[in-house]
Amino acid sequence: MSQKTNFSFEVLYPAQSDTTQAQRDEVMSSLGTALQALLAADDSAATVVVSDSHKGSDNKIVELVTTLQDPQIAKILKAFSDQHGVTINALE
Repeated sequence: MSQKTNFSFEVLYPAQSDTTQAQRDEVMSSLGTALQALLAADDSAATVVVSDSHKGSDNKIVELVTTLQDPQIAKILKAFSDQHGVTINALE
């Protein structure tokens, strides 16, 4: 059995984002489902919990529990960030 690790990230839109508010709202509202689907390809037992940040609607806190290693998670998050124009910062 592989060991699970918890990761926490802040997902946000940069102030100079080229996306509309409607596009940002759509990405943020489906953030958990989208990340869960991306992780499930390599770890079907991975869990994703999204919560609101005190910084506003364009910021979310994401907590991942997964057996994936750091490089695998980094690759998934980079692809998501590039696709949606968000910034992802590790919290712990």
